[in-house]
Amino acid sequence: MKISSTPHRTQGFTLIELLVVIAIIAILAAMGFSAGGAVMNTAKKTVATNDCTNLVQAVQAFYDDYNYLPDAPEAGTAPGTPTTAPLMNQLVGFDSENNPKEVRYFQGKDAKGKTQTGAYGGLFYAEGARSVELFDAWKKSGNAASNRHYFLVMDIDLDEELVDPFDAAKPLFGRRAIAWSSGRDGQYTTGQARATKNRDNVYSWRGKN
Repeated sequence: MKISSTPHRTQGFTLIELLVVIAIIAILAAMGFSAGGAVMNTAKKTVATNDCTNLVQAVQAFYDDYNYLPDAPEAGTAPGTPTTAPLMNQLVGFDSENNPKEVRYFQGKDAKGKTQTGAYGGLFYAEGARSVELFDAWKKSGNAASNRHYFLVMDIDLDEELVDPFDAAKPLFGRRAIAWSSGRDGQYTTGQARATKNRDNVYSWRGKN
């Protein structure tokens, strides 16, 4: 007697099942990316906070040595003076006119990026010149790229009173300088501490937003 057997058919995924699996993978990947992005942003905020603190300390040390502040007229009003070459050259000792001892008051790591337009996260030295800028921690593009530097507000009239650029009703006493960053979005609104654009800002004189 001949016994015939029915071949076993391996059943694969249906199209619907495949789509469900793909959707689940995409959701999990998005969740992982979001969590990773949040961790990275927190790390960059820590870097920015340290840079702001170091800027304030550099200005104080500069003042202690010379009994005058770095030459930066914009630093007397909001939003402050950006950490471009005219300011940073004084704080790192490149500007011998305003820093005749050529003392390096600000120490920091080199920026990432090979060009000035793409630099971020540190000090960018101009090629072939004694000139340097300090960029904040985020790699910014588009409109945000216009605010890649930190901002420094200084006690220009030396009365040990500063106006908070985001809350003029709360003067800051006993400070020579404050520093801040516009954060990841590169946006800010002066005079409005709780404005949406200021939510991710980093400040040397206040806690987390």
